[in-house]
This record gives sequence, structure tokens and C-alpha cells, in this order.
Amino acid sequence: MNNPSHPYTRTLARLYADQGYHDKALEVYQYLMQKFPGRKDILDDLSDITIRMRQIKTTNEPKLALLVQEWLDLLTKYKQVRASARKEY
Repeated sequence: MNNPSHPYTRTLARLYADQGYHDKALEVYQYLMQKFPGRKDILDDLSDITIRMRQIKTTNEPKLALLVQEWLDLLTKYKQVRASARKEY
């Protein structure tokens, strides 16, 4: 991990997490764990953000499947409309 140009802190990681920048929060926690390997509070925070990210991914997967299905349905309808429009000409 690169040496950050600004100080990485637990506060910064929490801010990232609260604002939905989970990847950035994870990066900060990983950096802090490397710098302070014995800190249980940082390990707990790292665990929490990892769990939160997993839950978000799991929660969004069904939504994505529905969106893909809607897109496929619209594509099929579009093709049907175009095909019927060609027959009329």
C-alpha cells in the first residue's frame, strides 16, 4: 500500500463508510492494520466494513437480476415493434 499523502485515520475511514465509499474505507482500514497490527479496534472496524460490503453486494444482486430481466423484456418488445413496423412498409 502506498504511503498516503494525507494521514489515514479511523475517523477518515468511518467518514468514507458513512458516505458509502466502502472501498475507500476498506483501503484505509487495511493500511491502518498494516501500520498498527495489534489494534483490536481497527481489526473490528475492518471486519465490520467487510461484512457491510458483503451485505450490500448480497442485497443488490436481486435488484440487478430484476433490472437485467426488465432490460431483456424491453429489448424483446423493441425488436417485435421494429419487426411489425417493417412488415407494414
